[in-house]
Amino acid sequence: MTIKRVLFFLILCPLFIFSQNNLPFKVGESCTYRIHYGPITAGHGTLIVKNIEKHNNRECFHLEGIGQTNSFFSLFFKVQDKYISYVNSTSLSPVHFIRDVNEGGYIIKQNYLFNAKNKEVLAEDSIYKIPKKTQDMLSGYYFTRALLNLQNVKEDSILKLNIFMDEEIYPMQIKYVKNEVIKTKWGKINCLVFTPLLQEGRVFKDAIGMRIWISDDENKLMIKAETKIIVGVIKAELSSFKGLKSPLSITE
Repeated sequence: MTIKRVLFFLILCPLFIFSQNNLPFKVGESCTYRIHYGPITAGHGTLIVKNIEKHNNRECFHLEGIGQTNSFFSLFFKVQDKYISYVNSTSLSPVHFIRDVNEGGYIIKQNYLFNAKNKEVLAEDSIYKIPKKTQDMLSGYYFTRALLNLQNVKEDSILKLNIFMDEEIYPMQIKYVKNEVIKTKWGKINCLVFTPLLQEGRVFKDAIGMRIWISDDENKLMIKAETKIIVGVIKAELSSFKGLKSPLSITE
């Protein structure tokens, strides 16, 4: 699993039924992240809760994730990624996932139809069996935020999540590490710090040196994510937001 793929999980049981009141997000939420290596900006990614609409005979949230390199980096390696996920508005189970990716001429187009009741995914002409509560690359982020909003996170708490991607199941665990107050351009924000653990054989390991900072307020919003590479750290930091369900908790 690549670093870029994991960035879409960023962040992640029994059957949960959610209502509009206890979700940490709402229609109209839009968050943009600056992707950078040190002072060098490589591009931006935006996560959007577009609307609620009928899709495949279900009331669904229409979610979108868009990523692209800036004009300078596009001269060398142009990236234009788009992810669309329709998720059941009460269970947050994915119903339909669309991936349209162009990365330096490498094109990926995926169209997955989820059947949560039968625990199946239709991809192309094949049907894949999936565990209960399996998410797609985009829905997993919003599902995890909703879980965090209902749970009392303690030291060494672990959230478990299965992601269906590239016609495979990727078991993940999101481990709480600590709370940390970080500086942003809006002020200081108290955050829950998590690390994703990926399964290698039968053991879950911190395979990519990634850390994710989630606001410890009613939004459970990703504020920052960073991943170690051989010669430094790649970071994604919140650069703008609008339409939050609750005011972001900012201290001086």
